Amino acid sequence: MGDSPEERRSKEVLPEPSSKEAETGKGKKEKKEKSAEGSKPRPASSQRGSLTKSHMGVPLTMGAPAAKPTMRFMPTYRLESKNPLNKERVENIIKAVMNRHYNDEYMFHPKHSLHMAAQVSEEIKNRIKLDNYDRYRYIVLVTVGEFLMQGLYSMVNFLWDAEKDGFVTYSVERPSYFAVCTTFYLYYD
Repeated sequence: MGDSPEERRSKEVLPEPSSKEAETGKGKKEKKEKSAEGSKPRPASSQRGSLTKSHMGVPLTMGAPAAKPTMRFMPTYRLESKNPLNKERVENIIKAVMNRHYNDEYMFHPKHSLHMAAQVSEEIKNRIKLDNYDRYRYIVLVTVGEFLMQGLYSMVNFLWDAEKDGFVTYSVERPSYFAVCTTFYLYYD
């Protein structure tokens, strides 16, 4: 009862293989497979060769699917963008989209305004991406609120390169609501 699993294994003695098994060398291998089968249940549909064969197009190694190889690129040592960002063009895109969506016909509603702000920010980001500015990443924030005798303070901190990174902001104010769009553009080496 007090035997550990290691002591039990050391006490087990495998019988000597017959002369025919000794010639082929299969006796020990078959006995090890049988002892492994006895200690660990295997599914009925499992086959021994499934560990080395490809299963449904995905090669299996030790029960886990193989990882996809990662793409590695050589450094270009280029420090400037081939198509640098045009800040005036970005401002024009933001103004056009904001004025089209947040006009005099728009009525503020908390739930509707949330979805509208998400759509507007996505549209602005996609229109800026269509200009194919090389090596830039964008963050577009749209804030919409109702004028109810309140104030709004907003602060954002970034660690960025002052020469290549920046932001563009545009606000729309109507008697019943306000909408502020801030777009950050960050150069990505």
